[in-house]
Amino acid sequence: MEGLLQWFAENRRTLPWRKEPRNPYHVWISEIMLQQTQVATVVDYFNRWMGKFPDIPALSQASQEEVLKAWEGLGYYSRARNLYRAAHILIKTQGGRLPRTSKALQTLPGIGPYTAAAIASLAFGEDVIAVDGNIKRVAARLFAVGEEMTREIALHLLKPLFRPGKAGQLNEALMELGALCCTSRDPSCRDCPFLNSCGAYQKNAVMRYPIPREKKKVPHVKKEGIVLLDGSRVFLKKRSEGEMLGGLWGIPLVDAGKIRGMFSRDGIRLEAVRHAYTHFRITVIPVVMDLKQTDGIDSLGGGKFASPDEIASLPLSTLDHKILAGVRNCSVRREKYCRSASV
Repeated sequence: MEGLLQWFAENRRTLPWRKEPRNPYHVWISEIMLQQTQVATVVDYFNRWMGKFPDIPALSQASQEEVLKAWEGLGYYSRARNLYRAAHILIKTQGGRLPRTSKALQTLPGIGPYTAAAIASLAFGEDVIAVDGNIKRVAARLFAVGEEMTREIALHLLKPLFRPGKAGQLNEALMELGALCCTSRDPSCRDCPFLNSCGAYQKNAVMRYPIPREKKKVPHVKKEGIVLLDGSRVFLKKRSEGEMLGGLWGIPLVDAGKIRGMFSRDGIRLEAVRHAYTHFRITVIPVVMDLKQTDGIDSLGGGKFASPDEIASLPLSTLDHKILAGVRNCSVRREKYCRSASV
């Protein structure tokens, strides 16, 4: 693995959470942000986050809305809610400090086996292997694994290569190799430190590995969005933590076709808004209505009419921003709802 460490020393990216000495809080936040998110996107979010919440006490003292607003656009908002919950737990039980072992870290909300191993090895030097998607891909090709790569298989294959005291360096080097060299598409095999020992390369079959998982059909959800206007204000609801986009404010969403049964008259239907998540796709038909010309607001439950300035300060999902952008940009040929919609 010395060749890998040499490659890493020469090719590692300069990233804000890699500053030495390692700050455990920085490692934790970066690892959570990097879940399902590209490094290029995370850098700016990380820097802004540290400007607002520089440590665990600052994070615990913020409101959940402030935390979600700082996370806005990064997606997978349960990550932000779990960070917030974990910060309160750490203040209460650990004096505002992260546990030093992967086992203890996994007791915190939002920290699973990979994240715990990454934090423990990078921040505290624990000798544990962190298996993420990049490391799985590297291991699958290095050992030409002829079955679906799992965390357990990767741990079994990589464990003999790890040496005491080097886990953090090797974890990070393997992750970087997968991100920069042993990529899923167009890998740079000639630059790889494992070129002469890679099973997949020796077989001239690098792109056959890892063996792909069986793809599951992605569900497609169809909703209607109730865009209820009162002049320039728009009605928003705070979603409960148990539902999609929990903790965020947004346009009330109902099952397709349900609006006609909630209000005495229909509104102006705008162009569909589409958004894709990892596990499902959603299509929303925004239905614009004027408060003065409709009833049924009581059926929407708790919420509030928010001005444009208020909307700018509230945490909203990308889906809701798309819906509101559609209202702002809709045709003004005859729909007064659109003319008044300066949301």
